[in-house]
Amino acid sequence: MEKVKLALNYALMLEMMKAKGFNNSTIVALLNEGDEELLESIGEGIPTWKAMVDYYNGNKVKCHQAIKSGYEFSFLTKGALKSLLSIKFGMKEGEDFVDTGEFLNTVKMTGENLQTLREMISKNWTIVLQEEDKDQDMYLLKIELTFKPNFKLN
Repeated sequence: MEKVKLALNYALMLEMMKAKGFNNSTIVALLNEGDEELLESIGEGIPTWKAMVDYYNGNKVKCHQAIKSGYEFSFLTKGALKSLLSIKFGMKEGEDFVDTGEFLNTVKMTGENLQTLREMISKNWTIVLQEEDKDQDMYLLKIELTFKPNFKLN
């Protein structure tokens, strides 16, 4: 089954809930309840938790599928990609990866996290394996734009 596509703000808010240790059924219950004050205690909404609750209420089947089976980002900016690495995988810029300006370099991940990232990252990014240490289950990656802009002026 193909994964549903979610806009980055909704996907990142789901990841914030998971990062706080909420399981799938608790996430569904929290969204059904729609208590914005309680949701704000999880973290700052993107843009607001009300927007997430409204989206959930209008797209319950899609949201349930995303919560249960995972999702793919419809599009990711570099800033959102860095937020994903931080929220989902607990990574820190400068320690676990470097932003070179054009791409993210020396991204260190386990095999399981790499597989998860591959399944959810939007098609505008390409993961390039630079080194692998299967004994230590550690992979060194570069994450770059799939289609690099060409700003050549005549």
